[in-house]
Amino acid sequence: MYKRQLLTTPQLARLYIYTLQHGPVSIDTIKDELEMAHSTTYKYLGQLEEMKIVSRDEDETPTTVIATPLKLEIDGAHGEFRATPAVIDAIGRQLENDDIRVFVDRQGVAKLAAAVHYTRRIIEGELSQRTAANKLEVHPVEGMTVFAALQDVLEDATAYDPSLDLAE
Repeated sequence: MYKRQLLTTPQLARLYIYTLQHGPVSIDTIKDELEMAHSTTYKYLGQLEEMKIVSRDEDETPTTVIATPLKLEIDGAHGEFRATPAVIDAIGRQLENDDIRVFVDRQGVAKLAAAVHYTRRIIEGELSQRTAANKLEVHPVEGMTVFAALQDVLEDATAYDPSLDLAE
């Protein structure tokens, strides 16, 4: 599945989320804001277009792009998980957040998706961080570290992830 690249390429995930948050947005703005090379920006936009989650408006000058929210059901090594825009955002934030990057390196993307789910339940007051870490089957300190990092992701994601409503 071609969309799996969003789960394995943090820079692609970051570009998708930026476009989702700011679209319609010019390609030059994306390139400048994300400090991406011209060729990399166009390569990744092309991939996102092939996935049918980003579209270009060539009639605009300059050309703009807009992203649509997605929800992927993925069969991972540890079972099925859902990759929502919030999960994709967490993947992209590995580039700037060492706590998320280390967690993904040690535990994988499926556990990161589960950690996003448990972080939401922590924010809603349904679980303590220690209970969530136990359910996630990680050391409490590792769990608490990633939950703290993911709280920022979820707070931002409420603006662009329709599957995420923290007031539910």
